[in-house]
Amino acid sequence: MRVLHRNSTPYSTDVLTSSQNGSEQRCPDVRLSPRILPQIALASYPGSGNTWTRHLLQQMTGIATGSVYSDEDLRLNGFPGESLSNGHVVAVKTHQLYDETLYDRAILLIRNPYETFLSLFKFVHANHTGAPNIDKYVTGWTMFVAKGIDKYIQFYTSWMKHLDVLPIFYDMMKQNLTQELHRIKTFLAKSGIKGDIHCALADPSGNHKRKDSLIPFDFFYSKRKRTTMNLMIKQIRNMFKDRFRNVTEKMETWLL
Repeated sequence: MRVLHRNSTPYSTDVLTSSQNGSEQRCPDVRLSPRILPQIALASYPGSGNTWTRHLLQQMTGIATGSVYSDEDLRLNGFPGESLSNGHVVAVKTHQLYDETLYDRAILLIRNPYETFLSLFKFVHANHTGAPNIDKYVTGWTMFVAKGIDKYIQFYTSWMKHLDVLPIFYDMMKQNLTQELHRIKTFLAKSGIKGDIHCALADPSGNHKRKDSLIPFDFFYSKRKRTTMNLMIKQIRNMFKDRFRNVTEKMETWLL
């Protein structure tokens, strides 16, 4: 992929997919939107798969995603809208608490907190795709999880206040990506944003998707930690159940 520098024209990606009649069709280039779009947040607790979801959004719409952060590695490797949070991006990555003055709509990404905390810990100690040495889990892991539980609850409690939210579960994206992309496409269409699911499926992984750990959860989460985590999951599940219909069944499988 060519890189978009701040003073250059948007980069493009040449992707071909097959249409329903079998002919090849070119997917849209990834670029900033020439028209002003509604402010749509792509909100998630860190470690929930936000970067992967951004990649899929870009492939599907041809519009760059933005971010309230400035990650030079992402900007130079496939995310030309990094650090932008204006109306020229299709959605804005944020891990911040909900602010009613900033976003018209929101895609709220949710992941099993057992996996989320592990993913975030790996990022903190080994960046986007690496893995920390196992001794790191001896020195800082317990406190990391304890702080994470309170922050996880606070984050999703905050975003429940938004009146126009699409909840997307990372687990469901892994199991049935086409179905979840259809949900996102329908949500974006209400803002006049078009998307082609075939373009996302032509390159579903991107460059920043971390490999899953093969070490069982028991290694990282003691029985005591699991009891506390399960209580948090039940709290989050009840909160989502009160707000949304038919979205909390997956949370039952998170309990250990």
